[in-house]
Amino acid sequence: MRIFSKKKNMSELVPIFQSSYLYEIELAKSKLASREIPSYIKNEYVNNIAVFPISQNYFLLVSEHDFEEAEKILAETHEDSTGPGQPS
Repeated sequence: MRIFSKKKNMSELVPIFQSSYLYEIELAKSKLASREIPSYIKNEYVNNIAVFPISQNYFLLVSEHDFEEAEKILAETHEDSTGPGQPS
């Protein structure tokens, strides 16, 4: 058995986006990937395992080192989709 210790330079994954719709999470993930920010989807395969589809919250996770940059990218894309002066 091998035990891994957390190195000081490793960062935690933190949630940056939450949705009940997997396609919204995948869109956000691809926007981050286009800027070379890796991200991971939590609960991506839950409905593949369940016999009956369930209402599930999906989370997009990023490294805490990338959080601020990822937050800016997702905020930019949200502003682009709502347009200037449009309510969110």
